[in-house]
Amino acid sequence: MATAAFLLLRIQDAGPFRAWIREMLKGELTTAAEIPSERLERWTACLNVAFTWHGLKALGLDEDALQTFPYEFRKGMAARAHVLGDTGSSAPEHWEFGGTRSGGPRDEDLHVLLMLYARNEDELNTRLAHQRTLLAKAGVQELSCQRAAHSRDQDGRVSFREPFGFQDGISQPVIQGFRKPGRHPEDDDSPIAAGEFILGHDNEYQEKPLSPTVRANRDALGRLNAAQLAGRKDLGLNGSYLVLRKLQQDVDGFNAFVEEKSKEIVDGCPQDDAKKKEWLKAKLMGRWSNGAPLKPGQHEAPEPGPHGHSNAFNYSQEDAAGLGCPVTSHVRRANPRDSIEPEPGLSRQVSRRHRILRRGIPYRGEPQAENASPEQGLIFIALNAQLGRQFEFIQQSWLHNEKFGRLYDERDPVSSNQESGMMTIPMTPLRRCMTGIQSFVTMKGGGYFFMPGVSALEFLAHLEPATD
Repeated sequence: MATAAFLLLRIQDAGPFRAWIREMLKGELTTAAEIPSERLERWTACLNVAFTWHGLKALGLDEDALQTFPYEFRKGMAARAHVLGDTGSSAPEHWEFGGTRSGGPRDEDLHVLLMLYARNEDELNTRLAHQRTLLAKAGVQELSCQRAAHSRDQDGRVSFREPFGFQDGISQPVIQGFRKPGRHPEDDDSPIAAGEFILGHDNEYQEKPLSPTVRANRDALGRLNAAQLAGRKDLGLNGSYLVLRKLQQDVDGFNAFVEEKSKEIVDGCPQDDAKKKEWLKAKLMGRWSNGAPLKPGQHEAPEPGPHGHSNAFNYSQEDAAGLGCPVTSHVRRANPRDSIEPEPGLSRQVSRRHRILRRGIPYRGEPQAENASPEQGLIFIALNAQLGRQFEFIQQSWLHNEKFGRLYDERDPVSSNQESGMMTIPMTPLRRCMTGIQSFVTMKGGGYFFMPGVSALEFLAHLEPATD
């Protein structure tokens, strides 16, 4: 889908909103039943919904059930800022929504995330207007609406590039039992267990992730499956935890930094100025801008093959020292593959247990001052079954860890919040150390949401207030 609108809503009256859910379930909700590829071509729009912990409470879920959700979800994203690296200008007191900013929608105000996707702006506007009419009748308060859209190339095709200019959405895990049409055949060698992303299924530990439950007597209509614990029903089955983050990208600052630092590197890189800047950008990100993986000895990006660029590569044998893809680059931190010590086999196993399903769609705002560039960035969405072990682990232990890869005092050079960071670029005969790295990405708002399966949505749609 080329365009999207993300609505953050506050439930004023649970009864009318449950009625809205019941109507949505009659056909507007996009479910896994729509997955077959022959139906994808006929999609003009998609709709999904997710709830914060406060939203489930406002919907009428009792305290007994609410306390079965994981700690990270109950606390909310703003309270986990110290874990996520959201400090300084990215701290919750500066967020536009979901934080602690006075005057803006705070974490406890966010109840519902309504996600609308469409092939074009006209279709999105039609769907958005329709939902706003229905939501107004349900007495729902709209707190924020964030529009986002992919750009199009000269041929009119959707271009999946993020604002810094890199091809986006390449390294997505293949889920056991699923295969995305058009993927490079080699990418399907090691599919990830479904339970890493979907509750109620076995994960990489060969066990089912913890799932929220309700007392069996609360499910009078029998919508939910029995939970492992006697007298309980499984509310989480086929659901997932969704991470939403609005990430502003300082494109001018990033390009200016590359321009300045490219003049300092003379040997071991392209001599042409434009190619040198492209090479340096790739070293920071960990891939070429066209999506090709970085390999030792490359001075410019290779052309894609008939299936595009393969994502089935590792580091330990071909690039252990980071002469191609620097050890501390963004991509290598986000998914270390087989490069974590003490040995590749264990590293691959560890990496598989921290994967997330990630989606990003660019947004553009209005210029804040005359002759200034418009604000731009990504609406980042991630799906995972365990927030702490997956999304939060990647943020804390890999992206923002200053001692990642046996290096010291270095963070992710692209996404970390820092004032004067540094990055080591392994080269022969001598490595280079870039200093003065600024924050190129600023957190502007977000939240943790639970995206229920269809049965759980049916249960919530018919939920009656507890009487005991």
